[in-house]
Amino acid sequence: MFKLPVFTIDQLVRRMETEYPQRIAMRYYDEDQEKVQEMTYGQYAHDIRCVAAELQDKIPDIQGKRVCILAANSYHYAASIFGTVLAGAVVVPLNRQKSWDDIQYEVNLVEAAAILHDGSYLDREPALGQVYGDKLLPITGYQSYQPAEIQPCRDREALMAIMFTSGTTGRSKGVMLSQKNLFAPMPAYCDPFRVMLEQMGVDHYDFNHFTVLPMFHIAAFTSLVSWAIMGMAHNLCTDLRNFYRDLSLMPCDTMAAVPVLLQSIHRDVMRGRKDRLGKLRVLTCGAAACTPQMMLDMMHNGFFIMQMYGLTETAGDGTWNNDQSERHITSVGVGDEPICQYSIQDGELCIKGDPVMMGYYKEPEQTAEVLVDGWFHTGDLVRKDEEGYYYITGRKKNLIILASGENVSPEELEKQLSASPAVEECMVKEKEGKICAEVYCPAENQEAVREYITRLNRTLPLYKRMTLVEFRDKPFARNATGKLVRS
Repeated sequence: MFKLPVFTIDQLVRRMETEYPQRIAMRYYDEDQEKVQEMTYGQYAHDIRCVAAELQDKIPDIQGKRVCILAANSYHYAASIFGTVLAGAVVVPLNRQKSWDDIQYEVNLVEAAAILHDGSYLDREPALGQVYGDKLLPITGYQSYQPAEIQPCRDREALMAIMFTSGTTGRSKGVMLSQKNLFAPMPAYCDPFRVMLEQMGVDHYDFNHFTVLPMFHIAAFTSLVSWAIMGMAHNLCTDLRNFYRDLSLMPCDTMAAVPVLLQSIHRDVMRGRKDRLGKLRVLTCGAAACTPQMMLDMMHNGFFIMQMYGLTETAGDGTWNNDQSERHITSVGVGDEPICQYSIQDGELCIKGDPVMMGYYKEPEQTAEVLVDGWFHTGDLVRKDEEGYYYITGRKKNLIILASGENVSPEELEKQLSASPAVEECMVKEKEGKICAEVYCPAENQEAVREYITRLNRTLPLYKRMTLVEFRDKPFARNATGKLVRS
């Protein structure tokens, strides 16, 4: 069904031009024209080559130089990612929700030769123009250029992209990825859809992906590649406020869902408003995106749930759980063997293989801490059952180490706390030598939360019991991927 393999961006662009130039590559709602625009793979490839032409014209000796992208999701953003790599530069997608201090740090760290932008960040932070005015290029500037010739990739193992992690503490680290890293897991990304569509009897060209994740996120970045390999269409939602409008205007079958959208979709399904979701029936989600009961509810209502675990440092690769049964509902799945090897060392999941990053940009000490003898130490604590399914139990760096020497995983307790309908959000931490539960919920729910914690504590070992409870009147801060920001 899917023609594999493809090993480089230039090979992928040629495939767009020669194998399915008339198929729809992207749809998006054009606010100015008030209608959905459709771009074919032929036009997409043409525009990618025009981006390459512009950058080769504007940046002398472009090979290996860094080009940042600071913009909202758009067709132009996608073309710019591929075009930057095709030009021979290193693409650096940035999170436009970050503070000016963080953006300036990241731009300076990579010594950007140019910044492709759509004006949105400049409107918010005029300092961008004051400091980097000579480096700013409109993200639509490629439209005045003729397409560049496609040059074969010189070195698949050379630096291709710097993807900044969405860390929950401290500065983000720049993950260095090559084209070898990027393309190594592509069979694993495409194959689950091949199997699923064969079971459904659906022509894969009639299967469309709804893109809501920001393109600076590794899952969105790799999806641009995998769906192009399969010749299938991306439907872009450029603003979550227009989620339901865009979903109704474009035929969307599958979506990589962020937690807030999963919760909204779940509410719709449980309240009998499934029709609001159109054709949407397949959801991919991260390990902590929703509760087991939410996933079971969705499955029982006709949705196919694909759980996944991956990291920027492994080009998004890791584990997949396509099992639609309650038996493995809390698992992040099985490994992508033989693409990667897996090892549990002192309770920590370690991964080795071609998808593993080159290292952290200009951070040799931090790189050495996580890359040991080719094994990437994920920082995630796991257990593995007899059927080969992995279960995340917590983050190594978040472990609470008590004076007694006992180790407590806050994530484990947070999952149990979240099972209470009275709890909207929670975080477990150490305070004054005790386990403290910090909870966000309406004031009228606070007594119910206290009673729930009392009952829960009776089921826990003494050292895991939450003896302090604090309430807050606003939600916790979260990073771009929806993870709680721990202080």
